[in-house]
Amino acid sequence: MNTKVNSSELNYLLFKYSILILSFIFISCNSKKENEYSPLQIALNNHKHDEGFIGSKNCLECHKTEYNEWMGSDHQLAMQIPTDSTVLGDFNNTKYTIYGVTSTFYKKDSLFIVNTQGPDGKYADFEVKYTFGVYPLQQYLVIFPKGNLQVLTPFWDSRSKEDGGQKWQHLYPDEFIASHDELNWGRALQNWNYMCAECHSTNVKKNYNPDTQAYNTTFDEINVSCEACHGPGDLHEKWAKDTLQNVENMGFVFDIMDRDPSRWIIDPETAKVSRSKPRTSNMQVEWCGRCHSRRAQLTDEFTFGKVLEHTHQVAYLDYPLYNDDGTNNDEDYVYGSFLQSKMYAKGVTCKDCHNVHSGELKGGKENVCFQCHMPTKYKTREHHKHDENGTGASCVSCHLPKITIMVVDPRSDHSMRIPRPDISVKTGAVNACNNCHTDKSNEWAAKEFKNWYGNKYDTIPHYGFAFHNIRTNKQDAQSDLNKVINDKDMANIVVGTAIRFQDFNNNPLAFENLKMALASTSPVVRRAGLESLRNLSKQQQYKYALPLANDTVYGVRHMANSLIYDVPTTNLPTEQKQAVDKARKEYINQLLYWQDRSLGLSSIGVAAIGLGKLDQAEDYFKKAVALDTLNLIVKVNYADLKRMQGKNEECISLLKEVIAIDKTFSMAYQALAFAYIRIGDKTKAFKTLETAKSIVKNDAQNHYYYAVMQNDSGKEKEAIKTITEALKEYPNNEQLLTLAYSIYKNKGDSTKAENVLNTLIKVFPHSNQYQQVKNSN
Repeated sequence: MNTKVNSSELNYLLFKYSILILSFIFISCNSKKENEYSPLQIALNNHKHDEGFIGSKNCLECHKTEYNEWMGSDHQLAMQIPTDSTVLGDFNNTKYTIYGVTSTFYKKDSLFIVNTQGPDGKYADFEVKYTFGVYPLQQYLVIFPKGNLQVLTPFWDSRSKEDGGQKWQHLYPDEFIASHDELNWGRALQNWNYMCAECHSTNVKKNYNPDTQAYNTTFDEINVSCEACHGPGDLHEKWAKDTLQNVENMGFVFDIMDRDPSRWIIDPETAKVSRSKPRTSNMQVEWCGRCHSRRAQLTDEFTFGKVLEHTHQVAYLDYPLYNDDGTNNDEDYVYGSFLQSKMYAKGVTCKDCHNVHSGELKGGKENVCFQCHMPTKYKTREHHKHDENGTGASCVSCHLPKITIMVVDPRSDHSMRIPRPDISVKTGAVNACNNCHTDKSNEWAAKEFKNWYGNKYDTIPHYGFAFHNIRTNKQDAQSDLNKVINDKDMANIVVGTAIRFQDFNNNPLAFENLKMALASTSPVVRRAGLESLRNLSKQQQYKYALPLANDTVYGVRHMANSLIYDVPTTNLPTEQKQAVDKARKEYINQLLYWQDRSLGLSSIGVAAIGLGKLDQAEDYFKKAVALDTLNLIVKVNYADLKRMQGKNEECISLLKEVIAIDKTFSMAYQALAFAYIRIGDKTKAFKTLETAKSIVKNDAQNHYYYAVMQNDSGKEKEAIKTITEALKEYPNNEQLLTLAYSIYKNKGDSTKAENVLNTLIKVFPHSNQYQQVKNSN
């Protein structure tokens, strides 16, 4: 183990932060110039792509029942032209004020106008171009000169007055959203064209022109129509009219109908439910997951009949999107939760509970579960332990607890699990019991649960404990992780999440787990295995990622491409050279899709750095800053390019700009301190890290780098004090402990060095390097 830490070794590639944010990196290339777009051109529902989409009205003649069920549904009303009948908000010259910003909603002739503070901080009139959603809230879209539609943050609460609605509210009532804030309604996160459009309209094409920085976004139907789920219907229509013969799936690209002849069987003795034969396809869930998931979109070209990972990359169960036990902590749109459920594992699909055309629950909220779960067993006090007429007697209260998002919209957690307040006690995760008993503690709920059921449930292992131990750096957390990864009954999304948490230095099974992941039948697990490679050397990344550059699922292949596209090919065997060239070409074509995002352009610059093309990187960083001058991650990445170019003063200037806007941006402080070191100004470097140490929370590296600088300056005693104080806040932090060992060892204090080494061996028992160091002493 190298016991000497030198500050000159601490410069690291700051651009990896953008990789973390996007889950993929970008490459430099010259885009083919497209036709100029008319800045205000935006397609309405009469636009037709030449892709076989014929419109929902053509379905009515043969499918009246389904069409009528769809009418009035959330899908049918997902997005509308503003009229007196579609606009639910009060535009009768109504004023709404929050944090000193007053918005006025009024009509001018047939137009719906909002006078409010624009993205530049100045008041202006904005015309509502579309309505967005219906219940329990309706939002409003405003079009800007280059075709970008932005979602206003004031919304209309469409609930009844009795439920607290029929008034204007704000998406972020607990904080002032300044013009430079990423949540400001004029910024990228409130942009319809790439954040929202795909799931509120049918056959959306983003059509962004990077030369003019303008959108010409189009769709075939303004809402979520029949063909959004069934795919283009032209051949089906011809088949139905007997003008087309010998076609599969009645003319559809893929048959979305569940034609599995099996059925659900309820055992009257045990009340257990099973399928007459196992389900062989989950494609229906995959299709719903296209919109009902938290995911990154890879392309406009959704491929009907292929798994979701072919065109999207689904979010893993990371905190804070999910709690450590996989329960919702934010909006996950159902898919990620449902994949964890026993229901999904047993073959339940969305249509078993929901009418797929209306979206309504079959039998209503209180009876949908009793389609399969015998009410004589489960609709009893013996089962639910609550008053028969109380909310605690409802299945959904305990098994689909809700969290409220967007201020007024309660969403059910679809992991459909047995409540585990004991997990909450140890991890802080939410649980169904305290969702209702808000005046009680997790400990109270766990005690009551144990009184009812004894140790029936709280002795059952759960991945929530392992994920919590990893996140909080608990002793032997990697061993807990291995149990999750190698549980054959574990959901793939859980295994995928766990694979990404592996520590290759401290987990003796890490490489075996990696091989298993890369060979998995689940694309979610294979992609996770590839993501975990980012912690390994470039040589190891290439070794393990190369075979998956030919994966049949595009989302997996894209992740593999991101790891090998920049590998030099000069000395590679012909077959490998061809594979890398193919990966690079495919990767280039993919990356153009994200040029409408400042962070996307920045990441192209990052990849250009990786390819040694610093001039091209400079061009893309300039474009990124011009597109969004307030994107701080972009400026940190740009500052790192300046470091590489030896332009330290420009680097320092950019980092100061970042900190002036966000005083808690930890990475900017660290990069700024390193920049001061490079120009020989240790005083400013110390001051910078000292500020970061006191202001920024949840980042042990500020303390670590500060202690490194103290040690390098001959202040070993002060460095040890810094480490000791930091370990109170970040116990078992490996960097801090190894630095302490290094300092004691170099000072010749063998007793204290041995004590720290023993702590490292205890906390990281599977790391051979610490035991080897002890054996060599």
